[in-house]
Amino acid sequence: MKKNKIIVIFSSHHSEEDNNKFIEHVNKTIGVPRETYCYPNFNQYSLSQVYNEAINNHAKDDAIMVFCHNDILFDTKNWGKKLLLHFNNPNSDYQILGLAGSESLYSGCWWLDSTNQKMNMKEMIGIVNHDNGIRKWTSEYSKPHHGIKPVAVIDGLFMAVDTSDIEHRFDEIFQGFHFYDLGFVFKNVLDGCNAGVISDIRVTHKSIGQINQEWEKNKIIFENLYNNEIPFKIKDYL
Repeated sequence: MKKNKIIVIFSSHHSEEDNNKFIEHVNKTIGVPRETYCYPNFNQYSLSQVYNEAINNHAKDDAIMVFCHNDILFDTKNWGKKLLLHFNNPNSDYQILGLAGSESLYSGCWWLDSTNQKMNMKEMIGIVNHDNGIRKWTSEYSKPHHGIKPVAVIDGLFMAVDTSDIEHRFDEIFQGFHFYDLGFVFKNVLDGCNAGVISDIRVTHKSIGQINQEWEKNKIIFENLYNNEIPFKIKDYL
């Protein structure tokens, strides 16, 4: 079914004023019919729980759902038009799109190579801007490309999903705010869904992901769940 609108979902522990500012920013930059919903969340729900609840409440067959962080700024005007063109392209068949990801997965650290010590720059895909309040820079994991590059996993700062055509929803075994993205994308890829990275939408991420005890715990859970599937290369799976 042709996709005619975008439903944007974000979880937030910020003030109502800040949440409304982000909603206004989304609405000003998206350029297509949209619905934008904030789920206030002061650590009482995992992101998997929030996103599943959003799917239950708001999913529509003619819409793409975008699950994103609320500490991003959309640098691309009318980014929603570009996104719908990707999903409505009759020559491609993707259920999940992101802005950064990897063609291969060697461990729960999707950005590391087979040594688990170095950045996997040969197989990472995507371009994301960063701003830490002092300076702004671009993390270019790969060169800009046309269309969609197939990947094994994508980063959760921005995930666009055709919820009417996925095999699995978010896995609530992952508590808190880590591995909701890998647990969702990789499980769907293994069961026949296509995930990809696009480079014609740019965002600035106003924070840098940090590893903590919760991340370490979820990493162990993820690697135990998919011990038989990792290492994984999407090129061998197509």
